[in-house]
Amino acid sequence: MGALKDSGVEWVHHYAPVHYLPFIARAQKLMCKPSLKNAGFPKSHLRSKSSSSDVARGFGEYAFLTLDPKPRILSAKLSAGFPHLAIAVPVNAIESSEYRLCRYNVAMTRYLRRDGKSGHEESESNGRYYCRHQIPIAKSEAEKRSLLEKHLHKTMIEVLICGDLPLPDTTEVRCFSEPDLLLVKKVLRASGAAWKHEEISPPENYPRNASYAKSVEQFIDEALENPSWRGNGLEFDRV
Repeated sequence: MGALKDSGVEWVHHYAPVHYLPFIARAQKLMCKPSLKNAGFPKSHLRSKSSSSDVARGFGEYAFLTLDPKPRILSAKLSAGFPHLAIAVPVNAIESSEYRLCRYNVAMTRYLRRDGKSGHEESESNGRYYCRHQIPIAKSEAEKRSLLEKHLHKTMIEVLICGDLPLPDTTEVRCFSEPDLLLVKKVLRASGAAWKHEEISPPENYPRNASYAKSVEQFIDEALENPSWRGNGLEFDRV
């Protein structure tokens, strides 16, 4: 078994706006930024508050997931009324892929190794600096095990897939309201993705905003009707 499974991890999560699901389900994979660009998605499709930081810090070629079941960004988006969901990926699919671990929020941490600054401490359990990364990561199996032993369930850990992550039929889509679940069912039927889907309790209060929800519903209808469509710039970091 790999480091994640040996540490008791069963699921790894990707959190996304509900209206991204038609693209994810149609491709049946999570794509890194270069792959999204090659597939015709404009820069406006990406999260405006994190995508440029990911690239500048040396993490542009990863697909991002997390071991955190209740990340702060998800709570913030839901509490603001923005429809979001969780894509739960079984750990076997992660460990069949090339991946890294990072115990820091890649987009948000202020401590970077650049401009002459030392950044976060490099160690077996914190990770090490590789290539042009400005934040340490766990790359080797020994580093992953050390990082998980010290930090699992104590801090957010990001799971960084090298390139794209194919999503198996055992993937699960978890929603935080019944109306969102109905949208998910609609998308999965249209795309043919055989993923389990369910409604779960939100990590915080989720006052689903009617105006935002209408934008999501219109976006999904267009995406399902026109497979070549690549969005209209709807992205809740800009709201």
